Amino acid sequence: MSYAMGIDLGTTFTSAAVGDAAGTRMVPLSRDIVVPSLAYHAPDGTLLTGAAAAAADGDPARLGRGFKRRLGDPTPLVLGGATYSPSALMAAQLRAVLDQVRAHMGGPPASIVLTCPAIWGPYRREQFAEVPRLAGVENVQVITEPEAAATHYSRERALGEGEVVAVFDLGGGTLDTTVLRMRSDGMEILGTPEGVEHLGGMDFDDALLAHFDERLDGAISRLDPADPAAAAALAQIRAQCVRAKIDLSTEPDVALNVALPSGPRELTITRQEFNAAIRPSVEVAVDALRRTVASAGLRGDDLSAVLLAGGSSRVPLVTQLVFEQFDKPVRMAHHPKFTVALGAATIGTRALTAPAPRPAQAAEPARSAPKRRRWLVPAAAAAVVAAVVGGVLLVSNGPDVNTAASTRAPAPESSTSDASAVQGARVPDPLLVFDDDTTGPYRAFIASQEKWDGTEVIGHSAGHAGISATTGNGLQVQWKSAEEAQVYLQTGNNTRDLSSYADNDGALVFDVVVNQPLSGSASVATHCGYPCGAELDATGLFRGLPVGQQAKVTIPLRCFTEKGLDPKRVNTAFLVFAQGPFDATFRNITWVAGAATSPEATPCSALS
Repeated sequence: MSYAMGIDLGTTFTSAAVGDAAGTRMVPLSRDIVVPSLAYHAPDGTLLTGAAAAAADGDPARLGRGFKRRLGDPTPLVLGGATYSPSALMAAQLRAVLDQVRAHMGGPPASIVLTCPAIWGPYRREQFAEVPRLAGVENVQVITEPEAAATHYSRERALGEGEVVAVFDLGGGTLDTTVLRMRSDGMEILGTPEGVEHLGGMDFDDALLAHFDERLDGAISRLDPADPAAAAALAQIRAQCVRAKIDLSTEPDVALNVALPSGPRELTITRQEFNAAIRPSVEVAVDALRRTVASAGLRGDDLSAVLLAGGSSRVPLVTQLVFEQFDKPVRMAHHPKFTVALGAATIGTRALTAPAPRPAQAAEPARSAPKRRRWLVPAAAAAVVAAVVGGVLLVSNGPDVNTAASTRAPAPESSTSDASAVQGARVPDPLLVFDDDTTGPYRAFIASQEKWDGTEVIGHSAGHAGISATTGNGLQVQWKSAEEAQVYLQTGNNTRDLSSYADNDGALVFDVVVNQPLSGSASVATHCGYPCGAELDATGLFRGLPVGQQAKVTIPLRCFTEKGLDPKRVNTAFLVFAQGPFDATFRNITWVAGAATSPEATPCSALS
């Protein structure tokens, strides 16, 4: 079974997720799903990582932790007398996780995606590139952690074209803040990502430890780490700090029994005390996010939401201060520490070169139409939104498909090599997009305010409150109210080079029967990868057609190319957007070379 794998090599924990035709899911690397980012040099020379390193009962000098923070530092880490670079320790952890996932899945992944902080510069990224090489892993894709987090959130709640979100990733050891704009071909990082290398859950633990010490009149700070009994007590107290931090995220107070060499001491820590101890660190983190937003030339009002990632973002004070600063929705997954790995697996799944056969219900959110929103975006994004009003949002992560042929008609001569090898190649045969039913590789979708990310017409029908569609006897579409809605025929995550049609006076040709006259406005559109696309005003065209009689419509492709369509990468060959009520049946939707010269062709001037 072909599957993709996403791995988050975190500062304190490492997690892995897989994605395939059934969706994405975490791989249980331990009882806690994740494993600690630890390395242990055993006396026999074996290097243990993860849960095995945590379980090793031996000399603390043999244990390494937080080595991700040291990536790029030329000073080696010494574990039990052996020296290691941070890259080597991360590679050992990566290799162990890959072996575990391979055993769990019964075979190797077809695609691997690793994540790294957005704040890392070229030098740190070069060092990180050594990690998969040292682990003996090839063909690895590296993306930033906020991009992975936003990808996962976009599966739970569709993010519209041009939508701007901030990602606040607070993990165990680092803070990473980034502003992203959603684009049809991925995500665009705006401004300058900012972070704090030594700010995360471990620092919250240290703040609690200092608070414990103050409450115990300095008894903890007086412990001598060189004394075995004191060192053991200190390790236990640190573990209690971690547990208290987690419990205080859901409980108002926590009772503790602190074991000191001088005897046990009981403490009760309230959430208010915890918040007071960590507030300075959280304020530093929120200030970093504020500066990141400002570096993009944006204000809080320009954001659609703030997405929280990383296990430490579950601390209630984090959500509180972020909301107070930006007054925008603060969104967090049920398990934020899994968000990055799941998002990486989602991206890896899209990149599979040989995906498993598609299930009946599409699983990817990429074939989506942007929801129309009233929020403000920067001028460049606003221009794009204006250009694709009523259009389709497509996240195209795979290679262009220039040779995929219709099953009902000969494939067009549209490959790059064929198109460029001979000037004036022969006129391509008609490309059938839809006859009485869907024609591969095109699939039918509807979209509306109810679900702008698109619903595929499966089993010959699909319906929203504002629009419904049936296939099998033509594509009959009913716009049921004045609500904005659309129907479109799309090739999923791929694009096609159809420039041979545009170069040969081609036209979009289709038959239509108007069952109920259009009472509002309508448009016809074609789309390609961001930022190209074209929409033509078809209100007059549809209103001028006779009711109950089949009519043929011919729209020259130059009407679309003059509006911005790039015919070399078309993903949506036909789209009708309307504000109904309106009822029409479409058949024989085809791209035909030479049809633009027909006397029946609609002039472009009539569609503006």
